[in-house]
Formats: sequence, C-alpha cells, structure tokens
Amino acid sequence: MSSSNESIPILLLKSPSPTPATDPYTTHLTNTTTTTTTTSNHTHTYTPHFVPVLSHSLLPDDLIKLILAHLDSKAADGPSKPFQYGALIFTSQRAVAAFASALKAPPMQRLKDRFSQLEVRFYTVGPATASSLRPIVDDLLPRCSKYGGESAGSGEVLARLMLGIDGGEKEGEGKYDVRAEDGKGMKSVLFLTGEKRRDVIPRMLMSPNLPDDERIQVDEMVIYQTSELEGFEFHFAQVLNQTRPDGQGQGFRWIVVFSPTAGKGMLKALGWLDERTGRAKGNLGERTTFVVCIGPTTREYLQKEFGFEADVVAEKPSPQGIKDRIERFMKRKGI
Repeated sequence: MSSSNESIPILLLKSPSPTPATDPYTTHLTNTTTTTTTTSNHTHTYTPHFVPVLSHSLLPDDLIKLILAHLDSKAADGPSKPFQYGALIFTSQRAVAAFASALKAPPMQRLKDRFSQLEVRFYTVGPATASSLRPIVDDLLPRCSKYGGESAGSGEVLARLMLGIDGGEKEGEGKYDVRAEDGKGMKSVLFLTGEKRRDVIPRMLMSPNLPDDERIQVDEMVIYQTSELEGFEFHFAQVLNQTRPDGQGQGFRWIVVFSPTAGKGMLKALGWLDERTGRAKGNLGERTTFVVCIGPTTREYLQKEFGFEADVVAEKPSPQGIKDRIERFMKRKGI
C-alpha cells in the first residue's frame, strides 16, 4: 500500500456539530501531518465524512421543573433556598443540548435574571462535552465552576477526580467537597443522562466502601432518548462506495466508531459480517479499510458481540486522540 500525498478518507460514524466547518473533528483532521519511518517520511491529509448513526430526542421538562422550583423559591427581596444539588454531571453533548434547551425554555425567561445567582459545579467527560457546555456556563451561569473535560476522558476517570483519587494540575483540583447544609455528608449531585448509560459514575461515587462522609449520592435524570437513525446502513454504503480504494494497492481509508449502535450496520455494509453466524468473518485478507474506536467500551462491544477486533483504540476520546493513534498505526505499518 502506498500513501503518497493523497487525502485519506476518514468516515466518522456520528452527526457533525451544528456548524460542520468548525466541528473539532473537521478542524483537527484536515491539518496535514507528517510521520517518519525508518526509511522515509509520509505526509498525510484527511478528508472527513460524517455518517450520522443515531437520532436524539431531548427531554428537558423535568429539568425545567427542577430549576424553576428553585428559582421561584426566591422572594423578590430575599435570598433563595440553596439549590438541592451541589453539582451536575454531563457525559455527552446531547445532555448539554437538553440542558441548554431547558435554560432557554419560555417558562424560564421570566426568571432568567436569577441564573447568575446559581452556584453549582459542572463536571464533564471528554473535551467535546466540555466545549459544548463552556459557552452556556460562561454566558448565563458566571458563579458556576467547570471540571473534567480534557482531563477526564471516561466516566471512571471523572469519578476518580471527584473523589480526589486523581487531581488536576494542582493537587486535589476538581475534588467534589460540597457539604450538605446540615453538615452531614456530601451534597447530592445530579447526573443528566440518556436512557442508556454505563453505571460506573454512580457506582463509584456511591460505593459502600467509601466512608459515610465521603460517599456522594447520585440522582439520575433522563433528559434525552437515543435511537438508531433510519437509513444509516444505506447512507453508510453510499459513502463507502464514494471513498473506495482503487483496488490496485493505492489508497486506504479509516472508519471511526463512536458508539456500539453502529457496529452491526458497519460490519454488514463492509461485507465483514457472516450473516449465518452473526459474527465477523475470520479472514478479511489484506485490508485497505481500518477501524478505530473512540474508547474501550465500544471496542469491547465489537469484540463480545461480533468477535471483531478494531485496529486501534483512541487513548483519549478526542479528535487529537484519534489522530495520534491512526498516525502511530500507519507509522508502524510503514504507510
């Protein structure tokens, strides 16, 4: 296989940001990269292709009621009751979108001037979630602080940060230490999530092995629903046809898998799925299409469900994390 200087198609199995030109995956992956092997230098450029896999329905009503109940508790000339949660946890951009829609809901506008009085911590998993939350907090919630993001690439890492097991650049930075009003234990936190999520954060924060005064009660609120997008396989097959390597040893492409939902459709469209067994075919030969998973959860799902081994897994769930692992793989292969 030869890389030459042609652009490498990289198929992102996700929806782009509302402004695709400024999507972090677009901006990071279109930058030219040069890798050096023992025999030569290889210059790589990429052409991203977004292939939406999931559809999302936002469900902000319960959150609207919660915030309104707090804001309405403030008398016109007196202080409000303390907000019942010391922190909100976000693990996806969809949760942030639902949070934003709650703040912008018509019933909220009459009390919008009171947003600046809220003092809540925000914890996010991954840089994309943190980036989507940042302008909302900066514009509307100036007394609220933000933690996690780039330094918390998974739910487990975020939980460790909140427990003070792993700190930020400063020792203990980001540790959740908001005490309940009665001084007995920690104030509860609210986990804004979809109907499908891993339980690692609640399980770690509410572990019975923690001392009573360090255990953190996690209340969950479902604020969005996710379903597989109708027509994904057809759309993906079209993009595969448009980006097909020439079959003469020239060119290759990458597929980035962001969620387990895309697994079966991806393998089927590629012709890598044995329809009889429902498992990945054992011998795929000399491939020109490679697969990178956004994280270990997606990789483990493909292994367990289909017996398929991704070529690489991003060390961090970010555009740069994906790019670094792809470049390392191609350098090792001499591509």
